[in-house]
Amino acid sequence: MASTAPPHSRARLAEVRHSAAQVRIITAALDLFAEYGVAGTSLQMIADRMGVTKAAVYHQFKTKEEIVIATADHELVALEAAVEQAEAARGGVEARLVLLRQLIDVSVRDRARVRAWQGDPAMMRVLAKHEPFSSLTRRMYALLVDKDDGDDWRIPAAMLAAVITAVGQPGLAGLDPDLLREEVFRYACRLLDLRD
Repeated sequence: MASTAPPHSRARLAEVRHSAAQVRIITAALDLFAEYGVAGTSLQMIADRMGVTKAAVYHQFKTKEEIVIATADHELVALEAAVEQAEAARGGVEARLVLLRQLIDVSVRDRARVRAWQGDPAMMRVLAKHEPFSSLTRRMYALLVDKDDGDDWRIPAAMLAAVITAVGQPGLAGLDPDLLREEVFRYACRLLDLRD
């Protein structure tokens, strides 16, 4: 009997498994990437943060790029779950609202990492070549932006990403998370011409 599952369900990020030692490296790397960026973080810094040797880090991940991909996969699991929830929703408007709420919630909950990722060219270079990231991004944009309206979908997609990732701006750091969530949701709905 043929599977009725969509093709993207076979390569779920949530199914990526890391050992306990790898998770410790991922956690240390995420913190350092948020503080210094990918280019500014060395394997030695990761080892020092963990209190281990650089060889111990190399034993788990052979390259810094592998660590970057592992950190991305670790962080993107929540986004993948949000996309799957939206894909299960009834209709385009409901799917957009569900996904917007989830994306904004994830972004507000972890503002420091959003700030680090949004402006890190080294991170973006690695992720641009990472198929799970590219696939998940295409799925998110397909849900959020109406490609059938004849306009170039990349412009509203980029503007929407800017609105959502604005939560990482230093000037918003002191804002109440609930207020920030609601305001970003309101602006995102306006951008997508949805009722908020």
